[in-house]
Amino acid sequence: MSTSAKHPHIEMATEAQLADLLQAKTADIGQIYLEAHRLLLETLPDVVYATDCTDGMTSYGARQYGYDGWGMAALATHAKWVSLVFMRGTSLKDENHLLEGTGKNMRHVKLRSLEAFARRRPGLQALIEQAVGLNRADEQTNHTPTQDQRKQND
Repeated sequence: MSTSAKHPHIEMATEAQLADLLQAKTADIGQIYLEAHRLLLETLPDVVYATDCTDGMTSYGARQYGYDGWGMAALATHAKWVSLVFMRGTSLKDENHLLEGTGKNMRHVKLRSLEAFARRRPGLQALIEQAVGLNRADEQTNHTPTQDQRKQND
């Protein structure tokens, strides 16, 4: 666990640890979250991830958002849905029209039920695969969105 007093993190949390963090949520929200987490791990078995013990958000990617640059994706719970957030969502080809949002870079998919998750699963997997492709391309060129932002701010 990280030493941050406000937002301690668990690196590579087990499913049991995630379930414990999700106890305050409805059973449906907890199940949707865990199914989305399983999809991310099935699609990216070597992905590095960290879970915020305060809000339950899990960030996925070699460079975690809020740590040292931008991550690839995140899972966040809300009262009536789970958001699968793509940090560079505007760069993804969304052939199934799953992505929502108006931010400069980020987009998200709202997962409101297990049935909706099951229907969207192939499209979600395609988005995850694209997102990791963007990160791998950045790693090969030693380029990160954080570097772009620094240039813009100079």
